[in-house]
Amino acid sequence: MLNKMTSVAEKKYSLPSEDKKAQYLLGKILADGLSQNELNAAYDDVSKDYDQVVLDNGYKAPNSCAEAVTKLFPEEDRAGLVTLDIGAGTGLLAEEMLKKGFKTLDALDPSQGMLDIAQEKGIYRNYICDAIGKEPLKIPADSYDIVTVVGSHIANHIESEALIEIIRLVKSGGIVCIVARMESLSNLDKYKDSFFPLCDDLEKAGKWTKIECSPCPYWNRIQGVQLVYRVC
Repeated sequence: MLNKMTSVAEKKYSLPSEDKKAQYLLGKILADGLSQNELNAAYDDVSKDYDQVVLDNGYKAPNSCAEAVTKLFPEEDRAGLVTLDIGAGTGLLAEEMLKKGFKTLDALDPSQGMLDIAQEKGIYRNYICDAIGKEPLKIPADSYDIVTVVGSHIANHIESEALIEIIRLVKSGGIVCIVARMESLSNLDKYKDSFFPLCDDLEKAGKWTKIECSPCPYWNRIQGVQLVYRVC
């Protein structure tokens, strides 16, 4: 079973290391054609070991996102800002944001198992078990100063069109920060012809303005990209 699962990641993704636990984790969540319920169950299965496996293998995407957001806000302003962490998982990004002076974060993730781990840490204000997509969430528009999306642009996960809903959730003048595998956005069918063009189209339509699009540390030998936009 392990060889069957890891072969999916080896075919379609760079692996962060030769560590078998990391390969197993990726094989679980990147298996071909998972439904949302199957993906949720896969995350539930790995939730208790998730932090140790990814951190032991040099996962830096949350750090990259926290650094990108932090440099946009003076230290004295950070405690009063409200952040939605989309694909929050076990709360690795929130831990980094709290270190930098941000105090109020909500977690959105479709895996209850992952949210349970985050809740044990006590690092979010709200724990919302849901998946973002094309349809509006049960969250009012203009609710957040910052929305972050870290590591969720991969197979079986968030669609490009979710950008529209992300913008709806952010206050005018607020920030969206996305950190992703560059290879996913460039090579996967679900993103390669839609993600960056939609980003550009939304900017042309006056929905947001690009602040940054640059390489960043992601996961050991895997290259990341960070995109930062200010919502209009």
